[in-house]
Amino acid sequence: MDPEQAWNYAISQLQPEMSKASFDTWVRGSHLVSFKAGLFTIGVGNDYARDWLESRLTKTVSRLLSGIINQEVEVQFVVQCQDRFDDCDDTGEEDEIAQDETFEIAPMEYDDAYQSIAHPDRAVYIPGYFRRWLRVIGPDLAWLYVAFRQAAYQSGGRSGKRVGRFSGGQIASLCGTTERTYWNRIGKDTTWQKLAGMLRRESSVPEWVPQNDGSTPRRLPVRYSVAMTLPLTPADTGALRKWLVAHIAEDDSTPENLLRKVTVTPLGSLLSDPSSEECEARTVRQLIREIFSGMLPDDHLDGLAAGIQNHIMPPKDLIVIPLFFLEHVLPHLGSGPGWMLTLLRDRCWVDPDTGETRNRVTVQGGYAEIAEWMGLTRPLTVYEWLYGKYGKQAKEPGKFKHPVTRVYLREAGKGKAIHFNSSPREFEVLLDDIPNEILEAALVGKPFDLSAIFSIVDRDPYADFSIGFTRLSYDPYATFSIVFTRFSVDLYATCRVFKALNSLNQTPISKDSPPTPTIYSTPAMIRKSRVGNQAYWDFEFLMTNNQVLATRQIKEKKQETGASMGRLAAGFVSWLLYGYATGAKDPVALASKRLRENVQAGAGGDFDRLARLRPFELKSQFDRNMSGVDPGDNLEAEIYSLHFNNLDPPKKRQLYRSLFGG
Repeated sequence: MDPEQAWNYAISQLQPEMSKASFDTWVRGSHLVSFKAGLFTIGVGNDYARDWLESRLTKTVSRLLSGIINQEVEVQFVVQCQDRFDDCDDTGEEDEIAQDETFEIAPMEYDDAYQSIAHPDRAVYIPGYFRRWLRVIGPDLAWLYVAFRQAAYQSGGRSGKRVGRFSGGQIASLCGTTERTYWNRIGKDTTWQKLAGMLRRESSVPEWVPQNDGSTPRRLPVRYSVAMTLPLTPADTGALRKWLVAHIAEDDSTPENLLRKVTVTPLGSLLSDPSSEECEARTVRQLIREIFSGMLPDDHLDGLAAGIQNHIMPPKDLIVIPLFFLEHVLPHLGSGPGWMLTLLRDRCWVDPDTGETRNRVTVQGGYAEIAEWMGLTRPLTVYEWLYGKYGKQAKEPGKFKHPVTRVYLREAGKGKAIHFNSSPREFEVLLDDIPNEILEAALVGKPFDLSAIFSIVDRDPYADFSIGFTRLSYDPYATFSIVFTRFSVDLYATCRVFKALNSLNQTPISKDSPPTPTIYSTPAMIRKSRVGNQAYWDFEFLMTNNQVLATRQIKEKKQETGASMGRLAAGFVSWLLYGYATGAKDPVALASKRLRENVQAGAGGDFDRLARLRPFELKSQFDRNMSGVDPGDNLEAEIYSLHFNNLDPPKKRQLYRSLFGG
């Protein structure tokens, strides 16, 4: 390996261990100037970068390079601009760079509607090796790991130096599941047994800290540790261990040569020995250190382990999962179909030069192979994700069990399969997370015309979606269940909200006044009492739901003072909470009166703080309280408990309906 390759390889090893900001600021753009007599001279762009690298990375880089080229080396950093012919080193006399300049940089507005809404560049990136873990832990726990990994990443997990706090609801939203399902899942011992090595719960028993003022002790948050470098699966750990131990005994080569031999050995020989016993999951580095400790210096072992790691988990082999997909599509799709779609998308490609897209994928092993991807032993399950319907005894007889799956996937092959399980299957995959029909309807600004999509007969709560809408149905008209109705309306509302926030055609909007999307009720919604938007407080809904007669006067006050609709809604919620907490005779009348007196203010204190929560966050407090679940250990939960835990149950239900409807 020549010095240039060695330096590039060392950079690839540094990148996963550093935060993106630090790597981009100090390391990216550095280059090899020369390599003479065991000295690597590395050029950087300015004095700051040189000083930073010298103080923090000199020893680390020296160890990496020594392991890569198998000789002791030293490293020095000099200031040299790669894009200039002149040397910009320490003298600073020529081509001096003004280090004290500052810049103001502002992003231009998105000129593409899809990008402004879906943000496809915001994604979770997981090593492709995770496909092997998926077979072991199954789709449900795989999404759980994805959620924790993303939370750890947002907290600075790449640098390993910061800890973030998240609620169960936040993690559940990244799993595509409900909060109750999330708590049930992490409460099982089998979950932690399967995720051993990837996700660790540091403490399972609640820990309490006494308060100095003698009040109720405060519960400490449970800490979880997430492996940002994927370990080998237990089976692969055992297979690689057996291969290494066997070749140590058989070969006359040195440990170093044996470890270099691993990087050119096919993975089938390294990881597929069925006679090996499973071990505890280990990273490549941990396993190499366990076996070869004392035979070579630890720094040298780490450099060799890095090469083996890249052989087993190539850095460019990544599974990309858009955050928009996690937040808005996965909850309607389900964990199993979600992974099936993700892995099929992973096999599609777009040519960056020609724009040619391949969205047809052939799976040679058919349903059985797809089931194997997720550790399932029943290929019929995959068929049911695509075609399964509810039986006659179910609440939705004849309706598809997984209707949203049919929006993103359809089987494109023709003719009868020779073998149901293992015959090749061809799929057409929708690569966009937002179907064009929903995006177009939202951006054009036209109402979501249900009459053009729904076939409503005798107020049937179900709808017939035409092929013009789904684009991926077999028949000209395919019957879908209410699940798909909710999915389409939710996604449409999301597009409407983002459209209003998008500055392409809109004036700036205050954070206190979020836009109100127009969501047209489906027949199922018409039959029930109206339910408020759970993303933000909707003033019009609150007025209608509580039959406030003074709405016009309140709006006139709004015009006079310039208050936002968001401020009005939050003020009404604050006074409503105050009225119920203090036992007012008519809390709605009290809230209406106080709001007319001052549309800019709520009841203040605790009640304003609760009113600043999003509706779904406050609703979660009510739901947990009324179901007997611990409300949590944050300040809002304590405030809620103080004022509403002992509220008379009929009054509590009445307040619940006043705030959220239904």
